[in-house]
Amino acid sequence: MDKSIIAELYLSFAAVFHRPNQDVSDHLEELIDLWSEVIPGIDELVQKLCSFCYQFPPGEQRLNALWENYIPLFETGAVEAPPYASVYFGEEGLVLGKEAFNVKQFYATYGYGMGEESGELPDHLAVELEFCALLARNGQDQVLKDFEKRHLTLFLERILPRIKNSDRPVYSEVATILEVRQLNLQKEGDFVG
Repeated sequence: MDKSIIAELYLSFAAVFHRPNQDVSDHLEELIDLWSEVIPGIDELVQKLCSFCYQFPPGEQRLNALWENYIPLFETGAVEAPPYASVYFGEEGLVLGKEAFNVKQFYATYGYGMGEESGELPDHLAVELEFCALLARNGQDQVLKDFEKRHLTLFLERILPRIKNSDRPVYSEVATILEVRQLNLQKEGDFVG
């Protein structure tokens, strides 16, 4: 698969798992089109996503619907699927654990610095997916394989079932699509085309 398509896939997943914003909300159909063109076997999930888009046309109502599901899933209350890898790998299940440090070190080793303005911690799901997009775009296939093996795949194995089982519109379907993508990569034995 072309490295620009791989990068685009990672970015599309990262966009959804970042905090909702108007741009992603208004262009959700384009992300759905990308996934349906590139990832086989997701027709039912695409239909559910299209139904959501039909029910909530682009604009404030759709953005509010995304927020309504994002907040309990990732941010407040009894958070259903904390978006930080440290929560899943640390003994105490806390944010900013050893995994956050390990991921930040990995980024720094390959020239990806995280400034204060990024707004997210280094082990946030969306940030890790963005890093994979950068590696894919830059043709750093071996580094991408290494990052996936050491960090992302293990994280996805823990967080994606929680997101899927939440049955939260959009997020549940996108988590399942990402899981299908990861399973396809494992079957192919080829992480970056």
